[in-house]
Amino acid sequence: MNGYDAAVVGAGPAGATTAYFLASAGVRVALLEKHRFPRDKVCGDAWCAPALDLLEEMGVLQELEAEGLVRDTTSGGFVSPSGESYVATGRGGRAPGTRCYAIKRRICDERIARRAADAGAELIEDASVVGAEIERDGLWTVRCKDGKRVRARILVAADGAASRLARSLGVVDTPASGVASRQYVKGGTHNFGSGGVLLYPSYILPGYVALFRHFDDDIDLGSYAIPGGAVDPSRLKQLHQQVIRTDPFVRRVLGPTAEMKEPVRTAPLRLGGVERSSARQFMAVGDAAGQTDPLTGEGIHTGMIGGRIAAETIVELLEEGDLSAAACRRYHERWMKAFGRDFASSALAARLIYRFPALLDAANVVAQKKGDDFMAEFGAAMTGVKPKTTFVRPSLALPLAAEIVCQVYTRGLGRAFGRAGRRWAETCYQQAGGRADTRPTSFASGCLLGSP
Repeated sequence: MNGYDAAVVGAGPAGATTAYFLASAGVRVALLEKHRFPRDKVCGDAWCAPALDLLEEMGVLQELEAEGLVRDTTSGGFVSPSGESYVATGRGGRAPGTRCYAIKRRICDERIARRAADAGAELIEDASVVGAEIERDGLWTVRCKDGKRVRARILVAADGAASRLARSLGVVDTPASGVASRQYVKGGTHNFGSGGVLLYPSYILPGYVALFRHFDDDIDLGSYAIPGGAVDPSRLKQLHQQVIRTDPFVRRVLGPTAEMKEPVRTAPLRLGGVERSSARQFMAVGDAAGQTDPLTGEGIHTGMIGGRIAAETIVELLEEGDLSAAACRRYHERWMKAFGRDFASSALAARLIYRFPALLDAANVVAQKKGDDFMAEFGAAMTGVKPKTTFVRPSLALPLAAEIVCQVYTRGLGRAFGRAGRRWAETCYQQAGGRADTRPTSFASGCLLGSP
């Protein structure tokens, strides 16, 4: 198995996208996947607009849509820390680039990898990589657990948040810090009628609980924990089992007959970008490079964009004949410019939300007043589809600032900031979870199949 220009380790969305664009440019590329497809990945299953654009460009999305394997969740909404709720009606306009689909990773990951193979990549399954070295001839030798050997001029690590490969090579030197949880609820056994909704209860801030409905009516009940927040990420599984399942909004979604298709599963997340994602003849993409937004845990679309940037840079460097550390650093600089610099703003926003939960309450109240257009713009900025500088635009900043002042005035400072503010918000959240609300955009009206 000699003579590849590039070897990509990990066939998730980031790695498979890298391989697709490399193969499409005529690069000889091996795509190594630890498991055999179809295989699962613990994830929220939400594919934002930039990811859908890339899936469309690769021809994957059209097939999934034709087969009915996607569900549009653009008309979802969120519940704030004090129980304010807004669920888009879908009747208003949409901000550009705000579409979002729920697609199971078990399905979509394989489709991207197969499309990379169709483009010319050599997809090698059951290839559990245990190490890699640059030999005297200047080529990488990638070693697999079963004895396989793959040789290539450049190596791409797309092996997830733990990234044993990038860490073993000394390129990435920090552990993953965030954690996500997931539990599928069997379709037809629940009371959820929306595409998707995010819950921001105080017990998990600045993280959240997410509910996304799939094409087969299964629900992805997941959550996301951020270091330094209300819950230690290492305890997220316990929180999911003991607290999230009893959350008043979640209880109404599950109803009395809900059936769980699996136990609670968790997965690590590497957040906010790594300081170094490249070295001589090496690049790390996706979760391996921390290409995950620290505010939302969104990493599919950023990983895919990072993969494309890696592929374009590799093609360029191969043509130049320069795979030095300095040349490969172009990749790191390019993805940081494309979306990585926004992660600092996301991290700041997460800290603000944790210390000042009234921020999300204010955003929800403004959405109730302004409607779907505001919600679409706010959601695009929150999820990283649009830069965080979107929040300083007058269309968002002015109504948010006015409502924040109102929140502080009506609550008092003690109920707007810090631990006391989170305790007060949690009390309101618990009360709101069981309250009838007939507004068309309320959680009860927009999310539940039963009566409000």
